[in-house]
Amino acid sequence: MKVDVVLLTKNSLMPCLKHCVQSIYRNIPINRLIVVDGGSTDGTIEFLRQFSNVIIVDDSKGNRATSRQIGIKMVETEWFLFVDSDVILSNNWFNEAWKYVDDDVGAVQGVDKPIGDRSVSDFGEAMDKLRTRLHKPLKEHPSIIRGFTGDTLIRTSAIKDIKIPKFLHFYEDQYIKKFIENKGFKWIITQNPFCYHFAIILKLLKR
Repeated sequence: MKVDVVLLTKNSLMPCLKHCVQSIYRNIPINRLIVVDGGSTDGTIEFLRQFSNVIIVDDSKGNRATSRQIGIKMVETEWFLFVDSDVILSNNWFNEAWKYVDDDVGAVQGVDKPIGDRSVSDFGEAMDKLRTRLHKPLKEHPSIIRGFTGDTLIRTSAIKDIKIPKFLHFYEDQYIKKFIENKGFKWIITQNPFCYHFAIILKLLKR
């Protein structure tokens, strides 16, 4: 089985696009990488063109809501994966997520483990910092409660007729979650698989 992956970008080379895309090709049985770009000028597009089975769509006049809508429309596989450009997928991501798939499941969301210390530039060092400093239980993180599409496997038939409001530049992922649940499907949030999320959450890291 192969799945499409939808990746939203806009000047996304930093902080971790290289590691992000490598983790996709390493852990996902990828059919096509569908990149919806918001008008990158930093070399993001040139970098992504190096990879196989990549389709790049320009959405420079849109936002996250319109980009997700475009990505959904382009999907041609039974299941697809949303991945954000600032996350790195955990090992064996797809196989772990697939364990939760059943007839009543519409999506499987991996929890995101935030990394946000600006002093961290090396990936290995970042992993060490995460393990030693992020001592708060994962249940306190917002992605346990609301929809997060940074690393989420979605049943295409449960979402093909969605029309995401164009004003939802933020929280469009929660809108997607509620839409799928209103269709009668479960949205499952897991501790494994997960992703490392390079968000700037210094306050959380310093507790």
